[in-house]
Amino acid sequence: MAQSSRRKDTAFGFGHQADRCIPSEGEHGPIRPLFDGAMLGFSWLLVMAIGLLLLAEASLNRPPSITMPTAIAFFVAVGSGILLRRRHSWVGVVLHIYGQIAIWLSLFVMSLAIVLALLGHK
Repeated sequence: MAQSSRRKDTAFGFGHQADRCIPSEGEHGPIRPLFDGAMLGFSWLLVMAIGLLLLAEASLNRPPSITMPTAIAFFVAVGSGILLRRRHSWVGVVLHIYGQIAIWLSLFVMSLAIVLALLGHK
């Protein structure tokens, strides 16, 4: 019987997850890790920028918006986690999503406190 150059995913020993094949090292060349790293960095940069969006809104003399940045940050975190699922385990994806939401929340609360403090002095 000929052996395949792909290995089986043994993270789950049942169902369709066991039949999914993961490419072996070097099968995609150097492009795949570069793409994954760029996507990971861009998603973190985007989430941090969304967290600081309140400072830009305050400089435009607009009332701070909470709903839209929350929805954008959530979908960016989950979307990038789904795209990274091919490369990382489900625990790594969950930690990625949790970390992005935690960073966004801390930056958002910090920038909201700054905006409210500045608006209180006017």
